[in-house]
Amino acid sequence: MHLIDVTNSYKDLVHSQLNSTNVNYVKVYSLGNTSVIYTESNEAIEIALENHDRRIRKEEAEFVIKRLIKEDDPSYVITFDKNQQLIEINIDK
Repeated sequence: MHLIDVTNSYKDLVHSQLNSTNVNYVKVYSLGNTSVIYTESNEAIEIALENHDRRIRKEEAEFVIKRLIKEDDPSYVITFDKNQQLIEINIDK
């Protein structure tokens, strides 16, 4: 699995997030056909994984957590929709 930085292709999304929310950092990645949106504010880090074609696999979520969260033992909350096509990972700072 490879995370590919595709932030430049989503400039409208990044601009919207920075202007309409309290986040101060936004990155967009591609993990195959799964989109990964990483946002960071002074209070929290949020990572959203979205796949319109299939369920997101547990291995994909674990891979993203290991690659994007630098802490050794992060405490995070994972929520997902009933079809597991959208997963949100929240980490309080």
